Amino acid sequence: MMKKNDNDDIDQSSAPLIEHLAELRNRLIKSVVAFAICMILSFTIATPIFNFLANPIVNILKLNGQAPDLIFTGLQQGFMVNIRISLFGGFILSFPYISLQMWKFVAPGLYKDEKELFYLFDCFSLLFLLGASFSFYIVMPLAFDFFWDFNKITKIFLT
Repeated sequence: MMKKNDNDDIDQSSAPLIEHLAELRNRLIKSVVAFAICMILSFTIATPIFNFLANPIVNILKLNGQAPDLIFTGLQQGFMVNIRISLFGGFILSFPYISLQMWKFVAPGLYKDEKELFYLFDCFSLLFLLGASFSFYIVMPLAFDFFWDFNKITKIFLT
């Protein structure tokens, strides 16, 4: 009976430490550049994204007879909201590319069965997106209605 060598399952990549560090550096640079490009792209469309995200509270305000105007209380807040939207948007848009770079760096050192487990990561990403959509479209409107009605009972109003 032939004994299976544990190293048979690992891709042959016996690069010295300096080469691994250089590859890590290149993959990190590619990821940062992708994030920066996606962040700039998100900044150009930050206002429509803000309007989409603010739409549930604006609708609740309209339905209850209040002005649907959202205000900023500080001079820099409008700019900072756009920066935050672009940071999150840049991360969300660049995440597939960043995870691909991470996979290309880590995959050569994994066993075949470990690589198969890594594919579950794709399923979990899809489940996260489904959960976030469920929260935004189903849970958030119900929560807004509940809190609005609760505030009416306790005579607390938004100003």
